[in-house]
Amino acid sequence: MSRAGGPEGTSAYGLLAGPAYRGEFAARYGELRPRPPEDLFALLLSLASANPPELVVDLGAGTGISAAPWSGRARRVVGIELNPDMLQAAIPAPGVEYLRASALRTGLPGACADVVTCAQSFHWLDAEPTIAEIARILRPGGLFAAYDYDWPPLIGWEVDAAFLRVIEAAGVDPSRPEKARHVQNLTESGRFRAVREVFLHARQVARAAEIAQLPRVFGPAARRLGEGATEHDLGLDRFEGAVSGCLNPDANMMWWSYRIRVAVK
Repeated sequence: MSRAGGPEGTSAYGLLAGPAYRGEFAARYGELRPRPPEDLFALLLSLASANPPELVVDLGAGTGISAAPWSGRARRVVGIELNPDMLQAAIPAPGVEYLRASALRTGLPGACADVVTCAQSFHWLDAEPTIAEIARILRPGGLFAAYDYDWPPLIGWEVDAAFLRVIEAAGVDPSRPEKARHVQNLTESGRFRAVREVFLHARQVARAAEIAQLPRVFGPAARRLGEGATEHDLGLDRFEGAVSGCLNPDANMMWWSYRIRVAVK
């Protein structure tokens, strides 16, 4: 176990958000969180040393949102996830399997993977031991990608402002400093020949009722609710009011901004 009694290798952010990732939260997570855009897979496949990859390993796979879409794009996919509640809700797909294991000790053979990904999970992990395990399981020339989307998505200024207030009330700096050192950590590890950050945007059309639920699958906000905070404490009532007052009940455009850190072994 690591500091504060969390799982070994858990970062400070993981300790802040982790308690929420249980029970019904896992099912809502799979329903409401955005799916990776097609352009993301096109980018990674263009950089991978093998196409199709023989093996893709997704660390911190959660409910499989980022692992399952590799089905049909890679010959074999392994999602690594330590949380049994998230694994229970994992998306089945041909060629995709899930293992309950730590990102620090996957149990996989050395030099086995063409691509390793951390989707919305790299900031949950202590960088140094995680990078060491990534480098161990990657083949020479293999590709690592850590990618995240920014919270909140771009919807409309009143809704976005209300969403940012929920994030702040949950105890999170909206600038997400816990993600700022990803490129530096990868570069300074000395384990990769090339490291770069690139950006993509994805569009999603959603009903107002779906958008109103999004803050409830933001881990720190869900944790605060579980600890007894009220919807008013977190500003959820004001956010839902902005959604109902500003958005179309049936269809609204959301723009998700993705930050992708790629590294070649």
